[in-house]
Amino acid sequence: MKASQFNTIVHVTCGLIFAIGCLLGMGVPASAAASDDTDPAIASLQLDPTLKETFMGAWEAASRADLPAVDQAIDQLSQTHPDSPLLPYLMFEALRQRVDETDEATMTRFLAKYRHWSFADQLERNWLRSLGQRGQYDVLLRYLEQTGQAASDDEIRCHVAQANVLAKPQVDSAEYRALLADIESLWRVGQSQHEACDRPFAWWRAQSQPSHAVGWSRFLLAIKQNERSLAGYLQRYLSTEQRVWASRWLEMARYPNRTLTQARRWPDNDAAHELIRWGLVKMARRDWAEASAHWAILESRMSFDESDRLAIAREIALFQAVSLDAGAIERINQLPPAVRDAQLLMWRARVAMVHGQWDEVLTSIQQLPMAEQMSARWRYWRGRALAELGRPDAVLAYASVSGEANYYGFLSAKKLGQPLSLCPETLAVDPLIRESLMSEPAFERALALYQVGLLGHARATWFNWLITLPDAHQHQAAILASEVGWHDRAVATLASSGKMRAYALRFPLDHVDEVTQAADQHQVDPALIYGLMRAESALQPDARSPVGAMGLLQLMPSTARAVARRQGQVLSDVEELYTPQTNVALGVAHLAELEERFDDDWRLVAAAYNAGINAVERWLNRDNVPADLPRDVWVETLPFYETRDYVPRVLAFATIYEWQMARSPKVLAEHLAPDINTASDSGFVCALP
Repeated sequence: MKASQFNTIVHVTCGLIFAIGCLLGMGVPASAAASDDTDPAIASLQLDPTLKETFMGAWEAASRADLPAVDQAIDQLSQTHPDSPLLPYLMFEALRQRVDETDEATMTRFLAKYRHWSFADQLERNWLRSLGQRGQYDVLLRYLEQTGQAASDDEIRCHVAQANVLAKPQVDSAEYRALLADIESLWRVGQSQHEACDRPFAWWRAQSQPSHAVGWSRFLLAIKQNERSLAGYLQRYLSTEQRVWASRWLEMARYPNRTLTQARRWPDNDAAHELIRWGLVKMARRDWAEASAHWAILESRMSFDESDRLAIAREIALFQAVSLDAGAIERINQLPPAVRDAQLLMWRARVAMVHGQWDEVLTSIQQLPMAEQMSARWRYWRGRALAELGRPDAVLAYASVSGEANYYGFLSAKKLGQPLSLCPETLAVDPLIRESLMSEPAFERALALYQVGLLGHARATWFNWLITLPDAHQHQAAILASEVGWHDRAVATLASSGKMRAYALRFPLDHVDEVTQAADQHQVDPALIYGLMRAESALQPDARSPVGAMGLLQLMPSTARAVARRQGQVLSDVEELYTPQTNVALGVAHLAELEERFDDDWRLVAAAYNAGINAVERWLNRDNVPADLPRDVWVETLPFYETRDYVPRVLAFATIYEWQMARSPKVLAEHLAPDINTASDSGFVCALP
């Protein structure tokens, strides 16, 4: 369980704070010293069972705010395992829950000792916020000065500003001007600030602030971040003329079509031009044709400068292309070459694909920057265009990418009727480096945290240690991570160090029992399950996305609950989604439902898993798209860039898992190119030059 999920309590046990201070004064090592046993056997890396049991019991007690139990564990481990890298984590949790009660000396000594540990920033931030909330500004300022730090977040910055306000700087002094500037920078943001800012903001306003110019700049920031309530509030800081335009901005945000019609009667000035441009771009994303109609009238009535004209014309052309309207090709052609950037040209190519204008696909690709032309994606599409035009050099174009182990390389090999190219690299164990790594305190600490389930702290510790190592050491660290079952760190480490062909380590067959059971129960191909799992979480069981998707298969809690109900199960606590057994069972059941809905077409299943069923239904029924659109073209022309990249990644990963499972590759042929004759396909080969 994460430390941030623990309840905070205000009860303090003076004995524990004293004990921590004593431990710090005694110089307890940050972690255990290297073991005398240099045997690199993985068994030697396991935690002492008594230590593990004691720590996990205390950590669970901390989640209940049972600090006496934590006190007892700290006292016990200080006697039995004083060098354990886990002991400071219990001390941290005790201090975190008593942050309002801890004296300055104890906290500063602890933070100094464990400055680079994974909990340090969180504890420091909590403590500095607490000092500000309690008005202990002298301690707050002294700590920041002694450590040479700036405030780490806006709440702390506001506490510092209030401390400086209370110091009553002389008007027009350097300190006074610096304070005005600092508070202005806190105020001039596009969202509401923390309540800690209220008092310094009140003082700042008493100094005849903000100016109309500063008020207007914040109004625009708020409106462009869709913070309409804040924008409405900020009108009080505007001049009479600015308020007129502010009302128009708010109207444009709510009713762009109506407001753009009214704009024809606005004065021809910079304020009108800025708002019209914003409104047209906003409308073009939703309805390029409406935006184009408004622009045709407004352009003739107002003296927009050339940069505004080109920017508006570009946005309308882009979203006409995203809608796959055939006229987008000509609209893009009418733009000056300097405006036809890579994004526009890629969409020009996609429109041409949909409408069978393969010569225009080639033209678009040839105008792309050379780096884009040489990417696997556009080399594949060059081959597709040449093949559609019946040109023999299509074979050379496909061959240029068919040796690569990615979606486009695999598809190119299929088009050529060749085996898929996959050249695995086996990483050999280096005993000397391995021994060195195993004696590193940071490695010991990361592995101990992993074994007791503090995965966030474990990953942070691993990362901060890893970035200090040369590539050869990182490769050996990845092997060690894999051997102890910490597969997501092996995956991440090999990606960061460039060992992309270490496929056996980068695509591990983890959670085999859970995947096998769910695959058998729901008749879903395990290679596809693994491909999606690898794309979703990189096998990180506690993964959580910014929107709240959880676990190995990144299930949204609402989706998981609905699937559980349909399966006759009860998901009593969404935290269960961090458990592989629960996550895989519900995730695969959801995949089976999507397979049934979309006739086992994983092009659609993966897209729906990423973007939602409604989005896929909408994309299947686009007005401008032929019903018989080739499957690879359908994927390439999806309007969501995330889904457009996600579907190929899932299918390519599933193909690599077919190799990992010693299977003949069928995923791409079945789901992307069912019309391809695979009789000559003989599996995987290594086709490196």
